[in-house]
Amino acid sequence: MSEKDCTDDPLFFKLVNAYHEISPSANSAYYLGILKDKEGKNSEAIAFYKQAIDLETDNFKKAKLNNKIGIKLKSRGSYGQARGYFRQSLQLNPSNGRPHLSIAAMYAASANSCGDTNFNKRAVYWLAADEARKAARVDPTLKKAAAASVANYSAKAPQKAEIFNCSCSGQSIKIGCWIGASVTVPNI
Repeated sequence: MSEKDCTDDPLFFKLVNAYHEISPSANSAYYLGILKDKEGKNSEAIAFYKQAIDLETDNFKKAKLNNKIGIKLKSRGSYGQARGYFRQSLQLNPSNGRPHLSIAAMYAASANSCGDTNFNKRAVYWLAADEARKAARVDPTLKKAAAASVANYSAKAPQKAEIFNCSCSGQSIKIGCWIGASVTVPNI
């Protein structure tokens, strides 16, 4: 049925599910996740992707699965959970820069929610830029995209005059909310 492009047929899901129950494998769990994705059932899809990770023995494939779950959680706004999966993906495949770019994008998207002052909120962009730089370091194919992200985030971060006015050059700022990290104010 897969070769005949009948994957949308409800019978196809029943067959794959029955096969998975008899002989669970990373591939069958992954395929069930894809089918649940097609139905728009994200939570069920993620559960199957997690099963696929548990059953998978190849670290490269595990990294891809962790990244896929991270992307799904990111799209739902579950940034803290998504970052956990992106970090797991990076542990399994440190040369993939895409998870770094995803983490950077989540930091940037949270800037207005993660700080008590305008300066501290915008300081989140330094953290996002740092994460985007990591992507370029580990994955040369992403240098251009990472550089564009770094430039974008750096432009939104506090500038030299603001750093001078707050007299906080070189100090560490604690970023709250789900980010839970610190960033050092650049020296001017």
